[in-house]
Amino acid sequence: MKKFLLLACLALAATVSWAQSLSDYGVITEQPAGELKTYDRSGYAYYVLNDYVRRGAQTGTIDIVFADNNEVYIKDPLSKLIVNTWVKGTLSADGTTITVAMNQNIQYDTEVQQPIAIKMVEFDEDYEEFSVISTPQVTYTITEDKITMNGTSKYICLGAVWADSNEWAGFADYSSVYTPAVADELVDVPEGLTTEVYKFKGAEYQGGELNYNTRIGIDGNDVYIQGILADMPEAWIKGTRNRNSITFESGQYLGILANKPVYMMAVNRMNTSEIQPLVLNYDEATDTYSNDSQFILLNASKSTVYLLQAISDFTLTRATNGEAYEVPYLETFGSSASMNDYTIVDANNDGTTWGYNNMSGNVTYNWSMTNAADEWLFTPAIHLLPGKCYTFSIKARSFTATMPERFEVMMGTEPTVDGMVTSVIEPTEVATGDMTEFSGNVWISTEGNYRFGVHAISDADNMMLSVDDIAVDEAINTAVSTVRSKDAVNDTTVYSLDGRVMGNDTVGLPAGIYIQGGKKIVVR
Repeated sequence: MKKFLLLACLALAATVSWAQSLSDYGVITEQPAGELKTYDRSGYAYYVLNDYVRRGAQTGTIDIVFADNNEVYIKDPLSKLIVNTWVKGTLSADGTTITVAMNQNIQYDTEVQQPIAIKMVEFDEDYEEFSVISTPQVTYTITEDKITMNGTSKYICLGAVWADSNEWAGFADYSSVYTPAVADELVDVPEGLTTEVYKFKGAEYQGGELNYNTRIGIDGNDVYIQGILADMPEAWIKGTRNRNSITFESGQYLGILANKPVYMMAVNRMNTSEIQPLVLNYDEATDTYSNDSQFILLNASKSTVYLLQAISDFTLTRATNGEAYEVPYLETFGSSASMNDYTIVDANNDGTTWGYNNMSGNVTYNWSMTNAADEWLFTPAIHLLPGKCYTFSIKARSFTATMPERFEVMMGTEPTVDGMVTSVIEPTEVATGDMTEFSGNVWISTEGNYRFGVHAISDADNMMLSVDDIAVDEAINTAVSTVRSKDAVNDTTVYSLDGRVMGNDTVGLPAGIYIQGGKKIVVR
């Protein structure tokens, strides 16, 4: 067990200790002469992660050289053990079968002082253990350029084995299929395509709501969507309209993420191994595209489900105010993609500021040992109407109750420090390790697209301020607002307590309480 765990860690970290001459152990490190062909991998693989045996999809490509004398060489025959070495096989006279002998060494580690060989292994599901079986070879069938591994299953696999001790070394493949690789190409968007902003809302498979901007353009029956998966905001997918439904083929290339190609896929929600075209239903009355029967995936393979993110129950609704969001607005920070619409400003330029916390699923300011916090987190634009009172709410917590943090919330029309002109939540201490809701009301006199700025103002050398669940909605209780604005003294508009504009002075108004210039006034 320790041996294969050691190899798994070394191989995955690409820090393997090599012998002085791998050729001493029969390891082929140089690409043999011949015709090189590249194939896309699919199938399944076993590997070790966090001391447990895992199973997942094969991804990436595999290189195969067809040499003279019916010799065939396969590079990295195990999909999760990439060490840039080759094994040798033989092509049948009729060109339909490749035979690869077992016990070929593919690696040597000086710490363990054993070579690693390919051998057939059997998986015991009850004990999650692999044992070597005495099969001398594995064969692959060639059919119209597709290569299929024979004789393997969930329980019988091609594996990596410590050659001397015959113990499994942490990697195995089965049901492998190699298809000729086609160069990935991004969707070609027509020059001058007119697009509209659509608001994407969906539910992430692992929890949390997603809200972000996308763009949709239509050219005849072709429909183009940009940023449907927020981790790839610049990527486009292309679909075809048929009446009130639009179909997008799965496997569309989105680009490179974390040094790997990623693709748009869709699967049946009732059977997530069933890859399907993505289908969006269009409601002309609301100008909304929707899907409640599939998962849309950010996928690391274009032929096998190997998801990085899955989203369900999503809608795309045309934005009537451009990039701005309509009220009610809610951001639960379900993933790092939630930050795409937010602006962060490190106002004191100390390199310590807000960032997404993947572990806790919220936004966190981590402390500076020497500087008091002066860090801004600006929301995207939110469309607000005149004569209305809105409530801004946010959840916040400190690291512990004994290490308090502080923040305030301002509002303005630009995501800049100078653009924040209205106080929504005055400087407030947060002294609890539990998420606690804070809120403030703001009166709007001029219709527009506004942004809220969450301003961390904690003392130096504290610990951590985390925020979550930012929301904006019409106020339920509009009795009194304590909001003060830099421009409030110049605003003579008089509001009733239910948000109606009553004019620019109190002459002729019925007796009662009103709001003017951000202050409560009484008419008798």
